Amino acid sequence: MGSIVAVYLETDGRMRRARAEWSGDDAADGRMSGQVDSVDDVETEGRRQTLARALAWAGAGVLAVLFLLGTVNLVAPHVLSGGLLVSDELTRPPARARPQAAIVDQTGLSFPSEPFIAAATALLEDAGYEVTYHPPEEITVSFYRSLPGRGYDFIVFQTHATSQVVARDGGQSEKPPGPFLFTTEPYETQRHLALQMSDQVRASQLFYEDAPELFAVGPAFVRRSMQGFFPGTAVIIGGCQSLAAPGLATALLDKGASVVVGWDGMVNLSHNNEAVLHLLEMLVDGAITSDVVETTMDAVGPDPQFRSELKLME
Repeated sequence: MGSIVAVYLETDGRMRRARAEWSGDDAADGRMSGQVDSVDDVETEGRRQTLARALAWAGAGVLAVLFLLGTVNLVAPHVLSGGLLVSDELTRPPARARPQAAIVDQTGLSFPSEPFIAAATALLEDAGYEVTYHPPEEITVSFYRSLPGRGYDFIVFQTHATSQVVARDGGQSEKPPGPFLFTTEPYETQRHLALQMSDQVRASQLFYEDAPELFAVGPAFVRRSMQGFFPGTAVIIGGCQSLAAPGLATALLDKGASVVVGWDGMVNLSHNNEAVLHLLEMLVDGAITSDVVETTMDAVGPDPQFRSELKLME
């Protein structure tokens, strides 16, 4: 998808603590006081007796109800499960009619691909999936954090990715390659500081003039900050170098994904789109297999410019 690079920013940060103190103006602020007027002793005694009788009747009523419920439960438990008590079937969340798929369109920020999105949606629906499209403006750090908990069975990342790392001064960084998935969230040095300092997110940038710096999430983010687990999700990462190093795919698999497919090098967007659509056409019972990936590569070949190929990890 063009040349891209992730820039690692080393930040000297200090954690500041704030202490909040509370004090009242005086002791009376936290107290309530009141007075009770005296009443006639006889009248008070009568009220006490009336209250005692009411409490006795109420207690007897409660015991009767408990006895009745116990008897019914012994004689006809099905009555309770079907009528008096709510059954597990009624409280259990409804089963989904069809498996769920998502298309995460980060590349649409700079390179919209409406025909690809429409074709991928149709192929996934033909394979039996209900498809949710996530447009570029949704693809933030927070979106990636919540992604496992959304319960998708299949995810297509139409997303720039990179395993190239350079320092701010242009030299090579000693930080691991990732790979990292781009967001569309503009990079700010003072934002997501804890994530930056723990190398969960980095500033990343495409190699074209005036390309914006964007946050990108890496393997450590998947392991430490993504909430929940993928429910055996099949994952396609249509981004450069997404499987050039195993770190990201391994983190996704450890997070519950069943299989991860991605590119072992740079790839042009047009070739990625052709390969991913062919792969979706070849789905076996809605699933990705190594045979499907091999058949796809036999049909479309490696990227004409970069000679990269789709790879599978499981």
